[in-house]
Amino acid sequence: MEVANFLTERYQEIFEVFSDAVVLWRPDGKIIGANGAMATLTGYPPGELRGMSVAQFLTPDDFARLVEGQRQQLTGEAVSRSYESGLIRKDGTHVVGEWATKLVTQRGKPLGVLAVIKNVTEQKLVEKALREERDRAQRYLDVAGVAIDVMDAGGNIMLLNKKSCEILGYEENEIVGQNWFDKISVDRNRARAKALFAKMITGAIELDKCHESPVVTKSGEERIMAWYNTTLLRDEAGNAIGVLGSGEDITERKQMEKALRDSEEKYRTLFEDSRDAICILTRTGKVMHANQVALDLFGHTRDEMMGLDVWETPVYPTEVERFRSEIEHRGFVRDFAMRLRKRDGTEMDCLLTFTIWRSDDGSISGYEGSIRDTTEHKRLQENLQRYVTEVTRAQEEERKRIARELHDETIQDLAMLSLDIEAVIRARKRSSDGSVKGLLQIQEKVNRIAEELSRLSHALRPNVLDHLGLVPAVKVLIGDLSKAGNVAIDLQVVGRERRLSPEVELGLFRIIQEAIRNIRKHSGAATAAVTVELDSDKVRVTIADDGDGFELPKRLGDLTAKGKLGLVGMQERAQLFDGTLSVQSSPGEGTRVVIEVGNAASPVAVHGG
Repeated sequence: MEVANFLTERYQEIFEVFSDAVVLWRPDGKIIGANGAMATLTGYPPGELRGMSVAQFLTPDDFARLVEGQRQQLTGEAVSRSYESGLIRKDGTHVVGEWATKLVTQRGKPLGVLAVIKNVTEQKLVEKALREERDRAQRYLDVAGVAIDVMDAGGNIMLLNKKSCEILGYEENEIVGQNWFDKISVDRNRARAKALFAKMITGAIELDKCHESPVVTKSGEERIMAWYNTTLLRDEAGNAIGVLGSGEDITERKQMEKALRDSEEKYRTLFEDSRDAICILTRTGKVMHANQVALDLFGHTRDEMMGLDVWETPVYPTEVERFRSEIEHRGFVRDFAMRLRKRDGTEMDCLLTFTIWRSDDGSISGYEGSIRDTTEHKRLQENLQRYVTEVTRAQEEERKRIARELHDETIQDLAMLSLDIEAVIRARKRSSDGSVKGLLQIQEKVNRIAEELSRLSHALRPNVLDHLGLVPAVKVLIGDLSKAGNVAIDLQVVGRERRLSPEVELGLFRIIQEAIRNIRKHSGAATAAVTVELDSDKVRVTIADDGDGFELPKRLGDLTAKGKLGLVGMQERAQLFDGTLSVQSSPGEGTRVVIEVGNAASPVAVHGG
């Protein structure tokens, strides 16, 4: 009993301070102390826990692992142990806990085992759902009918789907990690392609809606790829870290276009055999000729198609006027987006590539070209955007895991080390030598390390954001930054505080965090203000400062070329949760950033665990 009293008194501070479950047992497994969180976790009252065996909470296999870990601690093979194990509650239900155990000794004699247990049941369910979503996304990429490639900022291949491998003739393990330009680009185009890619990564040029490039397959064959809606991937700070693109092999289509120019006879053959819908129109929009693919696309018989007024099929008439204006001004249109209707009224997104057809006297008689249905491709692009969102969410989960490990292992070990030092200090207070002073200095250093690790854990993923929501998390953020910086930051909350969806809360917090970081580093401001307005139908966040300000470009995306990647990153993060971000700034008049979310007004139920 004296040992039990000694241990419980020694670790009473840990029992009272820790929000996670804390339990202390003798080497034989009998519990001699536990905090309230342990009672909540197991379902047993605190009085009932004392005297129970830890074996009552565990399956035989998990208990065997615990005994083996305790043996390693007793023999000196390990000082502390960390592992994951299930717990059986009093009512028979199961929860998952992350255990961190430490052997407690006195003068080399084992007195007991101290364990800190964190309930990660809900987190495990989330991780399982995320893995399933990732697997579904990967399966979707593999069955996609277009090539999908991801490259890092250096042009190295990070991901290819099954279709891309089929086009290039490589197995995935043969090409992932290789440099795209050194491995895939044709010799005559390599230097130019590298230069364009570098400009694209740095923001010096914008991404084209569609661009074509020749590639060399594994067999040495040259093919032409058309890439659509290439997406720049960014990290949390807004830095470009790679490129995601989807495309298709258009070699046959390009060959067809060349044949159309070179030979009327070949043109006729390819006209009928083309996989794209090809039409010849009068200047007034009447169909003069169409291949079988065009008939199938619109759902008409050949008789119905001949003489059909194509200008009556677009969903938006203004697109017809833009099409005619552009083709007659330039002589051609390439990948002109237009929404058309089929015979049964079904709408489809199309890309039109047409050239002017002239009569012998040089006057414009009509247009000839191809129509491609991109409805499915557009849906794929939307799904790709959701895939990028899931990748971002996975990054945030990894931040949370690192923060949790810092909190559950390193900080706890430092806390126990500090307590051990304190016990030695109390035992040597009457000593005349300088050992107590030295130990005090060591304890001071340990406490500083623990504070810094706690700050780092909070910066990675503040627990208050998950448990209490946006406003309390912003209060803590501003409080921490105010202590370390020379900018006075004020927070105002307008409206009733409430929880928002996790995606919106996380997104708004990261934007506010980035905005305040920019103010401290670049603005030269003396004061700043953060205002959170919670209306019934929207949430509006404003971050303003009295700093130097800057000249805004016409488009926010152009800030990338000026090195202001933070604002661009904030805008992209806002778009992930359907928010809007606007920036107002002028030289000498400070900067004002406003984020507005219209679909986050309804309260969100918050569950513990």
